Amino acid sequence: MIDMEDLKGVIASEMENSLTDELVSKKQMAMKYYRGELPERPEVAGRSSVVSTDVADSIEWLLPNIIESLSGKSVKFMPVSAQDENQAMLETDLCHFAWTEDNNGFLSLYEAVKDALLIGVGVLKIFFDDAPERSVEHYTGLDENQLQALLGSPEIEVTQIERSQTEGIAVTCARIVSQGRIRIEAVPVEEFRICDSADSLNVDEARFVAHTVRRSASDLLAQGYDPEAIENASTEYLDREVGTFNLPTNLDESERQIVVTEAYVRYDVQGDGISELLKVTYTGETDPDEILNIEEVPFLPFVTLSAIPTPHEFCGVSIFDRTRQIQDVKTSVLRTTLDGMYYQNHKRTVIVEGQVHIDDVLTHRPGGIIRAKSPNAIQELGGQFFSGEALQLLNYADGQKDQRVGVSPQASGQNALLNQDSAHGVERLMTAREALMNMMVRSVAESGLKPAYKKIRDLMVMYQTATVPWKWRGEWMNISPTSWGPRSRIMCTVGSGTQDDQAKVASLQQLLGVQQGMLANDPMNPLCDYNKIHSTLKTLINLSDIGDADQFLYDPQSPEGQGYAQSKQQEGQQSQQKEMEREQQQLEFQKQAMQSQQVLAQAEMAKSQATLQVGQMKAQIDQQKASHAAQIEALEAQLQAMSDSKDDDFRRMKLQTDAALELTKLEVAAKKDLSQQNADNQAGKVDSKAAPKASSK
Repeated sequence: MIDMEDLKGVIASEMENSLTDELVSKKQMAMKYYRGELPERPEVAGRSSVVSTDVADSIEWLLPNIIESLSGKSVKFMPVSAQDENQAMLETDLCHFAWTEDNNGFLSLYEAVKDALLIGVGVLKIFFDDAPERSVEHYTGLDENQLQALLGSPEIEVTQIERSQTEGIAVTCARIVSQGRIRIEAVPVEEFRICDSADSLNVDEARFVAHTVRRSASDLLAQGYDPEAIENASTEYLDREVGTFNLPTNLDESERQIVVTEAYVRYDVQGDGISELLKVTYTGETDPDEILNIEEVPFLPFVTLSAIPTPHEFCGVSIFDRTRQIQDVKTSVLRTTLDGMYYQNHKRTVIVEGQVHIDDVLTHRPGGIIRAKSPNAIQELGGQFFSGEALQLLNYADGQKDQRVGVSPQASGQNALLNQDSAHGVERLMTAREALMNMMVRSVAESGLKPAYKKIRDLMVMYQTATVPWKWRGEWMNISPTSWGPRSRIMCTVGSGTQDDQAKVASLQQLLGVQQGMLANDPMNPLCDYNKIHSTLKTLINLSDIGDADQFLYDPQSPEGQGYAQSKQQEGQQSQQKEMEREQQQLEFQKQAMQSQQVLAQAEMAKSQATLQVGQMKAQIDQQKASHAAQIEALEAQLQAMSDSKDDDFRRMKLQTDAALELTKLEVAAKKDLSQQNADNQAGKVDSKAAPKASSK
């Protein structure tokens, strides 16, 4: 059983002796230097009141480098086995999404880092907000069935129903969703308290931590707190206000501002001598008024970070601490220099009383006349203007500031890449200035981001009961963080801003060229495959900050990537099959062409043989014709010899008849042989014409 009065006394004592009271005063002083309100302006009229803004300049030079270096996936969960690699990557992606998308992680980190640079420590609060989210909805033209469906929904709270015979039913309702989500916010130092025994940036070791906020009565009632306790609460102002806070005189009662404190105190609840970590929510601040809720929690929801940590102390060294004296010195030198310049242009004058017209002396105008009774009646006081020495002193102060904070406008471009050619690799000029900057970035990451991601993951495991739809490696899946096991291995990967990213990009480009060469020369090499090339390209895309790698590349291990690889393999097989078919067709065409050429050669040979035979037959026919002609001439000679003999008329007629018949037979036989030869020649020509046609296919 908890003794409420005793618990209130413990909390009041811890709040009274909290360590951060000094930080509030320091923040007020640092903000005045940051805004250029200090050093104070001189009370004497006519003196220079210029202020050198070295504190603000140094902080604004450092912020872009730190924030940019931590804007990517600077924190990664490390696998504990080969089977745990994909799970570690999945948890890293989900926690990064919770940091950047579900919350404005950039703004929270910006505010916390700026607090660390101003006062030495920045505070982040990571917690699971299970408060129901309420949104108003309006429906018109509903029927009775649709109205009953709305009334039966557990998420709908109907506030107004209007019925119309022409337009149906109009409903105004509120949808209340109690899913809950992780929230991340930067905590101002004036709202944060920690016990005076805290000697480390690790607040998990602290005995007492508290966070005081100003909440409206409506928000407190929505979270289910006691309405009577809220109504009786009267505290509206923080005990440690920074700046001014004014409430309007006429304010709706539901928006009445109430100071509420969440105190995390270690208290023995069971009476066994072992303390438990309790979260006590009450109205008021230093002195608790009414306790609204008490619950036991597993860990503190706070993370503190510092750019320059101090050993064995809660608060580190701030940039304000490092540059405050520089701003004081430069302000003093600037004011003295300007006063000297004013004096040189408007020197003090000594006059002889009664010898000079006083109005002429008091009126300063170019070329103005001063009326005097004698030339020696007016004189200027001498003085030497040391402008050169003042400029040297200002340069010395700037050099000291550069050494103390590690960055300046002149040095902002000196960390550029010196060489990016493949012959000499990527070389960078690492200076003491850059080493200091890298150390600041590393300190912020290790002290702030690393434990923040650990708490985000632990909150998911404990409170994210609903499944989360998530697209990972091209495949949608439902993630249940409550099924994750414990994890303690976390790694921070940080750089030094844009220049460091450029060096990494150049190195990765060289590595990509080596990988492509290895894969092209030996696809079966044991060092590199397409998975390694995908990893290199994905890292290049992330460093280039042009979007998610899934927009440009397929992951070879994802189902989508494997499907794409299979489709490309099928396309390759189909292309190879088509190529083989085309080569087969070419072989068939070549075979047909060779056959056609053989047929053509045979036809040409037959033609030549036929031509030779025709020539021989013609020679034979010519010989036969000559022989027949000789026989005919002989017969004609015989006939001529017998013509004179009348007795031989009958023989002569018979001889003539026989000769005519014989000649006719010879002519018929010769024509027949010639026709047959012509037919054979025509057949040879047809074959020779058909052969090229087959070759052209």
